[in-house]
Amino acid sequence: MEFLNRNIEILSANSNHWIGIPDENELTGARFEVDSSGNELFIDGDRVYDLKSTFDNTNQPNPLKRELIFVIGIYSVGEIEQLIRLMGNDSLLVIIEPNFALFNYALQHHDFSILHTSSAVIFADKISNLPLFLDKYFSMNAIFYLKTIKFYFTHFYREQDIQSSVAIIRIIKEIVSYKTLMYGNSVEDSLIGFRHHMKNLKHLPRSKDVSLLKNTMRNVPAVVVAAGPSLNKNIENLHDLKGKAVIIAVDTIAQRLCNEGIIPDFICSIERGIETYTYFYEGKTYPVESTLVGPLVLYPEIFEEYPGELVIPMRENVGEFIWLEQVLGLKGDNAISIGLSCAHVAFGVAEHIGASPIILLGQDLAYGNSTEETHAGGTIYDDKNIMNSTSVEQELLHTEGYYGGMVATREIWNAFRTWLEMEIATKKLDVINATEGGAKIESTRQLSLAEVGRKYCKSMISPVSELIKNVTAYPLEQQQMKYVIKEQCKYFLELTSRFEKQRKHVKRLKLNAFSSERELKAALQRIDQTEEFFKLVLDNWLLRHCIQPAMINSVWNLYDIERVVNFNNVTQAQKINLGFLDIGVYTLNEITKILKSTVEEL
Repeated sequence: MEFLNRNIEILSANSNHWIGIPDENELTGARFEVDSSGNELFIDGDRVYDLKSTFDNTNQPNPLKRELIFVIGIYSVGEIEQLIRLMGNDSLLVIIEPNFALFNYALQHHDFSILHTSSAVIFADKISNLPLFLDKYFSMNAIFYLKTIKFYFTHFYREQDIQSSVAIIRIIKEIVSYKTLMYGNSVEDSLIGFRHHMKNLKHLPRSKDVSLLKNTMRNVPAVVVAAGPSLNKNIENLHDLKGKAVIIAVDTIAQRLCNEGIIPDFICSIERGIETYTYFYEGKTYPVESTLVGPLVLYPEIFEEYPGELVIPMRENVGEFIWLEQVLGLKGDNAISIGLSCAHVAFGVAEHIGASPIILLGQDLAYGNSTEETHAGGTIYDDKNIMNSTSVEQELLHTEGYYGGMVATREIWNAFRTWLEMEIATKKLDVINATEGGAKIESTRQLSLAEVGRKYCKSMISPVSELIKNVTAYPLEQQQMKYVIKEQCKYFLELTSRFEKQRKHVKRLKLNAFSSERELKAALQRIDQTEEFFKLVLDNWLLRHCIQPAMINSVWNLYDIERVVNFNNVTQAQKINLGFLDIGVYTLNEITKILKSTVEEL
């Protein structure tokens, strides 16, 4: 017990530690003893484990690199001390301890002084909560270390609990894949989106003020209707919920619902391509009672031609939208969680209006009876020619199914599922998965749609279309919008000249294999000044959004270089930084052109 108070003080000094609350039986069912030879034993039920602290010399960190080292197990403090001595000064350390008994014992009997540094973080909780911790952790500077991850297993986990180690690796790899996808759009891709945003800016004053929609339908049940193949078997039950729940449909299934006499209260879109307009809007006659929800990125003709009300939300935690809210002076909660798909938009709408429970329907996130069955019938995907033209060869993956066992899925669908699970768990939402097929979605309750109707949709609700009519539009005036965009144009022109100046300095450096150490250090000092431009990107939300993918890739590559001053390393750093500056100048020039065009159109 001599270490307990001091260790608690050390842990309390760093808010990034994640310490869970154990169930009572997780501590009372375990005990620790010392055998006749002085060896510590961990006794968990009928199993007895030898506790040792033997360093794995075959798995050492590289002190010349900036690595993110995941350590499994905290009991072996001696091993962790050795790791800290060997790792680079700029490396990060995450210690994962999924066993509360071992964490509690170490907290009371071992010295945690080694954790008196901001570069070391502890996760001590159930493995099921690890994705939430990682999602938060990778939202900070750790995102720059995704390509230099290293695993170290302390003696207990590499010798006696391999199963937990495997589960932890799987979760980390899944979250890394998800985060890479989230940050992985190209600069050109981001600029295409920005062009659409600015092209559609004139429609923003027509949109309902999203902040005024917040919690307007609190505790009203909402059905989020996606277009997964399982929808075919339970769409009939949706008829019984008309007028008793808010119906929020993805654009893929909206026409079929209307054909079935089920008028969605909201139709949700996210894709910006002309195909979305052609497949789901061109020539369609949606009822005016259905409100269109979609971000500014949508294909412009969708906003131009849609007959009903518009709701154009900002995207939660996305730089481009934060920038737009700031420059336009929009106040209040105008953002919803949009995620990666139109089903996420629909889910974000349900969450924003305060609906509860949120009922998922057709949210398979997996193939149906065969890999050819990707969507419900009655959609554009019934056309095999369209399916053949849009299908992309994708690696077949497997995940836990709604009814247990494993079901076939894709990497992108897995990412969609991960987003939903994060959203539900982080915000503690009451979500019922009534899909009755496809992939299992953690943190949801599984009920049939018929059961949902009997338990939660017993009475009529106020007409959603009437509520929407009474919500006022964004407080925006076209001339003021024109003025602020013009001012932003001036700012980005000035920033462009600063980037161009640094690019010239880096490009002019002439090095060769015979350059002296002094020349190399001087060159590196000039190259390293590019880090100031990384900060400039991070300080501007629009620039961060557009250049972030290139910047992250540049930093990943820089972190992969050993911190040794020689010709190869310095010229490699020069090349990487110059690549970033080239992209920065190109992006700034494009942003300026887009802003100038917007000023002319407003």
